[in-house]
Order: sequence, then structure tokens, then C-alpha cells
Amino acid sequence: MPLKWSYSEYNNGSILDQIKQNRKISDSFINASIEDIPDISLFKDIKLASGRIIEAVQSKEKIMIFGHDDVDGVTSAYILFDFLENIGSQNHFYYIPNRLLESHGMKDDFVNMLIEEEFDVIITVDGGISEFEQTKKIMDAGIDVIITDHHLVQEKIPEAFAVVNPKQADCDYPFKMLAGVAVTYFLVQQIALDLNCEIDTNYMFWTAVGTLADKVPLIGVNRIIIKDVLEKWFSFDDLTIETMKPYFVAPHNFEKRMSILKFITKILSNGRMPAGENLALSCLLVSRKEKEVIIKKLIAEQRDHEYKLRKVSSYLNSSITRPTLNWFFFKDSENKIEINLMGFSASLLTKKFMIPVVVLKERSGVFSGEGRCMEGFDLMEAFTFCREHLIQFGGHKKAAGFTILPGEIENFQKKFSIYVNKHKQEIEFSRKISVDAVFSIDELDKLDDYLQTDYYLLQPFGQGNSNPKFLLKNYHPKRDADKIKLKKTENKLESDKVYNLIVSHEGSSFNLVDHRNINYLL
Repeated sequence: MPLKWSYSEYNNGSILDQIKQNRKISDSFINASIEDIPDISLFKDIKLASGRIIEAVQSKEKIMIFGHDDVDGVTSAYILFDFLENIGSQNHFYYIPNRLLESHGMKDDFVNMLIEEEFDVIITVDGGISEFEQTKKIMDAGIDVIITDHHLVQEKIPEAFAVVNPKQADCDYPFKMLAGVAVTYFLVQQIALDLNCEIDTNYMFWTAVGTLADKVPLIGVNRIIIKDVLEKWFSFDDLTIETMKPYFVAPHNFEKRMSILKFITKILSNGRMPAGENLALSCLLVSRKEKEVIIKKLIAEQRDHEYKLRKVSSYLNSSITRPTLNWFFFKDSENKIEINLMGFSASLLTKKFMIPVVVLKERSGVFSGEGRCMEGFDLMEAFTFCREHLIQFGGHKKAAGFTILPGEIENFQKKFSIYVNKHKQEIEFSRKISVDAVFSIDELDKLDDYLQTDYYLLQPFGQGNSNPKFLLKNYHPKRDADKIKLKKTENKLESDKVYNLIVSHEGSSFNLVDHRNINYLL
């Protein structure tokens, strides 16, 4: 069934005016700068957390940073670890769980190690908001827990010393969709303010990397962070960036610089090693000579990862037919999908079928689940509805994970199905392509004006601020091929027919997103 095209009949203005009206974009969005970031003191508990960390550093207490093994978590751990060293701590450590070896969350062995080795403070980055039992156990042992997180908050929060998470109901920070690394960055800023010291300006670069990697919406504060880095590109003097430069394209414009940021996120995403170490975090912390060796390893890992992605994609595309239900569970009983590719697999199937998808995989007698969905559906709300059947769950609206016992899977599926059927309309509504501007083949001057003067104003593009899609009317392949350069049209358009096309701009040409015969009723 073809996707519905959703667009406004307002097409008399410029391309930029149409985009602004359809997306409800104001000039404040276009002109947003670093000065527009809200006051960080509005974060609940941020001053409490800052005070306790300063006390721990000054008293030479033993500090543990507990991170997450994705790029958001790694950049968070790096910024906090490096900053603590810069303000004088000589007794701080980090622990990054490796999803190749461990499932989600703090494990008993880790908690017991904290107690046995007499740590005084543990700071979580990019996680911790679902750690109820372990937080209580650690606090009861006399170790202060400071949680910094950005994931959705359940009905209650762990009883920690301090919890810094903008999604708490009683947190006054107005922008809620931050990445974990941004929460960490703002905590570091608060500590620096309280100590009246400076922070390394390169931390903003790594905050942009983690923000982009976590696919949070590129609006509000997130867009400001990345835009600021793109604008100040040549001011950063970070040693890791310098060591990676031979692998970069020339950073002539925003698009090239965004491609470099994306390249870095891909490289760092392959840092988890089978033996348990995290090469990505090591890369950020070691000397230049060591960085060169690690970067080569990470690039080799990335090539291997891309091969695995192609292999998994081929397997899923060839073995799975369109589901009959409006949701889909896939159990990897043949062990074809590695643990770290479960999220990718769920995303691929969600994009293919436009329905919520959960991928399940067994490990050590417990199943891990990774869910993905489209805009409009809420996985965290769905998992909350099914929570009695889950061991643990957490994440975001469109990307969330859980652990579950084998005997509860069937009960979970039944309950999940009930939730999905209650929200059929949201799923149906998401099966559409939203068009940002409309013009005909005879109005390409509008497109030229947009590309030459307005295109950069909306950048950077990403999740929540996607590259605009255009409805191009009355395109005749044989007549108009020289007027607009299209990619990916092989075997899709007949040369002697007239079409309406949806296209998006990329580089020096346009991608064909969808097409309809001119006689198709729009």
C-alpha cells in the first residue's frame, strides 16, 4: 500500500516561506544561538550534584563514573572523567558495561565491587533513572549516588543523593529532549561556575558528537549545540580531532562538517570489544601516539560492522514477509543477529513495514528486547502498560529496550497487542510522507533561490529537523532530465510519462523519495 502524501495547498510563496509555514518554524528557530540556551540552574538537583562532586574532589574521595557503551554514554563519561582530572581529582575511575557481555543495567557484581573497594560517590552518565534496587543498595552502603540521565522517567525515581534529568516532572529546565551527554556537559558547567573556573572548550565538540549519535531531535538546545560547533569548527584544538583529520573530508561547509561528525559517531560506536574494554573511550583519553593505533583499530571495526549490517539486512529482507498484524515480534532463534545489532534490526523492520517492531534475543536464560517505532507511537508508554511481565525496561518514545524471562514472553505479546490495538490511529497516521514545499517543473527558479540563499538557514538537518521534502509537479523524464538532477531513478520512471515526484536535496543533486503517475489523485 503506497504511503499517503501530506502537504499544504499553500504554494504561492518562496520555498523557505512554505517550509516555515508547514513546519511552523519561526525566525527564532533560524537565528537561535548559544545565548539562547536556558539557564542551567533550572535543572532539578544540579547544584546539589555539583556541591557533592566538589566536596568529593576536594576531600580526595573515591569516585566512580558509571557509563553506557553507546557514543552518547562514551562522550558523557569522557567529558566528566577529563573534567574531574582537570579540577584536581586523582581518585576517580570509570566503568562502561559492554553489551556484548552484559545486559542492560547495573549488575550485582559491580555494586558489590563498589562496596568492597569503598567508593564514596558514584555518578551515572546517560543512564541510571531505572536503577531502583541497585541505587537503594548502594545508598544503604553509605555510597552517594548521583544520577545524570535523559531517558524517560517512570512513575517514580530512584532514591539517590541527586537526580539530574530534564524529564523529571518537577524539573524546571524547559527543554526536555537533551541527549545524555548534554546533561553531563551542563553539570560540568555548573561545577565550573561553582568553582569559578573554565572548562575545556572542546567539550562542546564532543557534546555535539554524542547528541548527533543519540538521534535526539535537532531542535531547541540540541540544534544550538550542533550549530555552534559547525559555526566554530576551526576553533577546536582537541588532540583526538587532530589525530582523526587524515580521515576527514574537507570541512568547507555545514554539510561537509556534519558528514565528519557522523563519521566520528560511526567510528566511536564500534568501541566495545569482546574482552570487555571500550576502545572509543580509551581513544579519547590516551596520548596521540596511542590514539593513532586505536583509531586504525576503530576504523577496521567500522568496516567489519558495515559488513555485518549488510549481512543482517540481507537476512531480514529475505526471510521476513510483511506481517499480518499492526505490530511485529521477531525472535532471533537462529542466532543470526548480534546483541549490538538488535536495535538496527528493529529499526530496519520498522522502516520497512511502518509498524512497531520488537526484536528478541536470548542470553544466559534471559531475553533482551529492542523496540523501535514510528512517529506518533510511544514505546515507553507501551512497555509501561506491559511492565508486570518485564524484568526491567527503559529508553525513549521511539527506541526502547527491556529484559524479560522466557515464560513471560507470550503474556507480554498479548498485553502489547492490546496496547497497539488501542492506538491503531496513531500507527495509521504515521504512514505518510510530509511534504514541506510544492512547486512545478516550470517554477525551478524558486528552487534555485532557495538553494543559493536559504538552504543553510535551516541546517543542521537530522532527527526532528529533517532535510526538507519537495513535491515536484509535472515532471517528464525525457523532457526534464537536464533541468533537475535526480538520483536513484533506475527502473522507476518511464521516459514518456508525466509524474509528480517527492524529492529531497543532497549535495549537488536530488534523491527520489516517491513518485506518482500524473493521473494519480493527490
